[in-house]
Amino acid sequence: MSRPFGCKIMIMSMLLVVLFIIPPALSEEAEIPEIAITDPPGDFEVAAGNVTISVEVMNFSLADKFGQENVAKEGHIHYYMDTPVPTEPGKPAISAPGTYLPSVEIAHTWQNVTPGQHNFSVQLVNNDHTPLDPPAVSSVNVTVVNASEEVVVDLIARGVAFNTKSITVPAGARITMNFDNQDSGIRHNFALYDSAAAKRVIFKGDIITGPRTIVYTFQAPEEPGVYFFRCDPHAQIMNGQFVVR
Repeated sequence: MSRPFGCKIMIMSMLLVVLFIIPPALSEEAEIPEIAITDPPGDFEVAAGNVTISVEVMNFSLADKFGQENVAKEGHIHYYMDTPVPTEPGKPAISAPGTYLPSVEIAHTWQNVTPGQHNFSVQLVNNDHTPLDPPAVSSVNVTVVNASEEVVVDLIARGVAFNTKSITVPAGARITMNFDNQDSGIRHNFALYDSAAAKRVIFKGDIITGPRTIVYTFQAPEEPGVYFFRCDPHAQIMNGQFVVR
């Protein structure tokens, strides 16, 4: 009888270890300060000019106490552009002038960013600008491109026909299309394809039942040429040329 009783005691002891020792360890680990760049995502293209970096901060209080005495889990953010993130313990995490900015805001806009590959990083730091232990860092690589030209196109569907058979836009332009379906009870849309064979979709707008309007936004092809647009439900009779120059 003593042996089963001893086994029960051992099992209960193991359960106590699991219940009372492991959870606190996990809880402590979960409370480590963290920072993550939420926008833009990595390997993303953004327009040249102003680039805004947005972050999420966890288990850390942002405080406008630059240079003051350190308080656990309190401090601010250092935003970096195109520079290695300084993480040496006990030393201010600052880089060359113009490549970093201390802030208590969860977003920072870098101005006049030129086209090309750029690295954006952020780090949580103490009030005295030194890194945390362990360091809390997040980085993204972004491709900055020349800003696209903005073009507005008005397209009407009436009498099961478009009001034009040809649309011309600059290569790579950002298109805002105001699509007006004036046919009551009839379904129309605008869709753009590489050719009349419609094997490759460039943009497919939602189908709407008239009378109704909708705004489509899409990027024109970068490659100049003659493409094909149509209304998908009436592809044989509602179509035209989409010319990119």
